[in-house]
Amino acid sequence: MSHSTIDDRTRRWKKTAFSALAGMAFGAGSFSLLMWLAGEGLLVAMQTSRVALAGVGLVYLLTTVMIGFGLAAPRAGARLLNVGDAEELVDDRPKLLRSALYMGWAGVTLMLVALARSPGFAAGPVAPGVALAALAVLLVVSVASFRWLRVYDEFDRQLGLEGGSWAFLIACAILLPWAALDALGWNASLSPIDVIAVLAASLIGGSFVAVGKRGMMVR
Repeated sequence: MSHSTIDDRTRRWKKTAFSALAGMAFGAGSFSLLMWLAGEGLLVAMQTSRVALAGVGLVYLLTTVMIGFGLAAPRAGARLLNVGDAEELVDDRPKLLRSALYMGWAGVTLMLVALARSPGFAAGPVAPGVALAALAVLLVVSVASFRWLRVYDEFDRQLGLEGGSWAFLIACAILLPWAALDALGWNASLSPIDVIAVLAASLIGGSFVAVGKRGMMVR
């Protein structure tokens, strides 16, 4: 193996490590700020399930912010995001912008659902109708998004299918045993909020698995 190959691989690993550390620091700081703004009283009322759902929604929103930063400043974004170079960000702007907007709205919807009032969460600051309206918009956009497929090439579409398949497997691996334990009385209560949180988190997890198996985590 030549020195240039080793140097290039080292550079890519350093970039990946920097991106991961920056993302974790940004996410941890944002989540801490969100919990501080919510206050102890609301967090206690939300309980673990709603806090987890809000956390997943925050991940979607932070992803949108990072992609938006990359689109606004391609050179700086290329150092932070998992892309080859700034030119790739410029060339992929149409599909990245659509994906970022979709993920942003998905994050907003998850946050609204987590904070919506319900019979078991009277302290919720969001009206149920608002959360339902946001969810309805998300579902309509999800169906309409099939019209966006023309901006993606065959590789991107295949990668999306693989990510969706892995997301399904991850969700099943978590929800099926959990639901079975709950049904059999093993003190493993599974609420609708838990189901939404697991499904939303599985989409992110499935995407990472699909990208990783393609050897695209280090670029």
